[in-house]
Amino acid sequence: MIFSEFAPNETSRDASLAMKLLFQPWRWRKGKEIHNLKRRLKSRFFTPDTHISLFLTGRAALYQYLSSLHLHPTDEVLVQAFTCEAVILPILELELTPVYVDVNSEDFSMNIQDLKKKYSPRARVLIIQHSFGITPKDRRKLIEFAKFHKLHLIEDVAHGFNQWLFRTKRYTGAVLMSFGRSKLFSSVFGGAIAVRGVRAGKSIQIGERTLPNPSFWMLLQIIFYKINSVIIKSTYSIKIGKIIHFMFKQFDLIIPEVTKEEKKGHFNYSFLRTFPNCAAIFMLEQLNRFNDVSSKRKKASQFFDTKFNINTAHTLGLLRYPVLCDDPNKIRSLALKQNIQLGRWYSQAVAPNELDLELVGYTAGSCPNAESLCKRIINLPTLISIPDAKRMVKILTQS
Repeated sequence: MIFSEFAPNETSRDASLAMKLLFQPWRWRKGKEIHNLKRRLKSRFFTPDTHISLFLTGRAALYQYLSSLHLHPTDEVLVQAFTCEAVILPILELELTPVYVDVNSEDFSMNIQDLKKKYSPRARVLIIQHSFGITPKDRRKLIEFAKFHKLHLIEDVAHGFNQWLFRTKRYTGAVLMSFGRSKLFSSVFGGAIAVRGVRAGKSIQIGERTLPNPSFWMLLQIIFYKINSVIIKSTYSIKIGKIIHFMFKQFDLIIPEVTKEEKKGHFNYSFLRTFPNCAAIFMLEQLNRFNDVSSKRKKASQFFDTKFNINTAHTLGLLRYPVLCDDPNKIRSLALKQNIQLGRWYSQAVAPNELDLELVGYTAGSCPNAESLCKRIINLPTLISIPDAKRMVKILTQS
C-alpha cells in the first residue's frame, strides 16, 4: 500500500529505534538530543546566527511566537486561504483577526495583488505559506511588502522548503517548521520557530522554557506510533493493517492529527507543550537519511513535471505533488483500488472540511481561486519509486 497521508516517512528503522526507546523512559522528556537537534537543524538549513526554539507542535510554535510579539486584540494577521486549522486557531485564540488572501494556481501560495487589496493599517503580521514545499513565486514581492508596511513576517514551511533558501541568504522574520507525522521529516509531533539574532531568540525562548511537559501517556503514544505505523502500513493491503489502525484509534493509541476539539474551531491546549527528547531522537534519525529521502522525492516530483508538461516542482523534492482534475473523488477511488492512497490537502479554504468556516472568520467567495482549487485538487505521494509514479500517471491519464 502506498500512502500520501499516513506515516509516509516511517520505516522499520524508525520502528526499531522506538522499540529500544520504549525501555528507556529516562530519555523520553529530557536529554542531550534536544540540543543536538537544534544544532543539526541550524547547521543544515539556517545561518549561524539563527536561534531555534522547539515545541510539541507547529501550532504551539506559532502560538508562542505570536504571543512573543505582544500584539493587541483585533490586530490583523494576513494569511492565505488554502490553509489548515493549525495556522488559524492559534491566531483566533490570541484574539487576533485572520485576514484571508487568495492564492495563485501555479504555486498554491499567496497572491500579491489580492494581498494589496486586503491590507489595512490594522495588519501586523504576514504569514507566507510554502504550500507542498513549493517556494512561492511572489515570495520576494511579499517580503518587500512586509518590510514596507513594517509587518512581522512568518514563513510557514511546514510542508517543506528549498533547503538552501534560508542558508545562503540572510532571511528576515521567522520561519515556522512542523515535524508532524505527514510532514517532510517526522517526530510524530513537533514544531519549531527559527529566528535570526540573539535578541529575537530570547523572547520566544522564554515561552519554550516555561511550557509544561507532555504527559507520560502522550509520550507513550508518540513512541508507539513509530511502531504501530510500520505494522499498519506493511499489512494494510491484506486488511489486517486496516483493522489494527481502527482498533488503535478506538483505544487512543494513535492521537489524531486534528482533534475533535479543533474540528469544532477550538484551540487545543493539550498540544501547547515542550518538545520531548524522545521526539528529538526520532528527528535525528530522520535527518540522518534526509539526503536519500529528498533525492527520492525530487526524482518523483521531476518525473510528474515531465509527464504533466508543467513546472510545479521547480527541481524541488515536494512533500506531495499537487494535481488539478475535474473529479478528484473518482480518481481517489480508482487509485485506492490499486492500493494507492492519494492526499487531500486541501478540501476547503481552511481545512479540514469538517470545520465550520464561519467559526474561523472565513467569508465564502472572498478567495475564489482558493475555493476553486480545493474542489479540483489531489495530492500524489512523492516518496515512491519511478515505476509507482508511472502507475499514478496512468490512473490520471486514463480516468
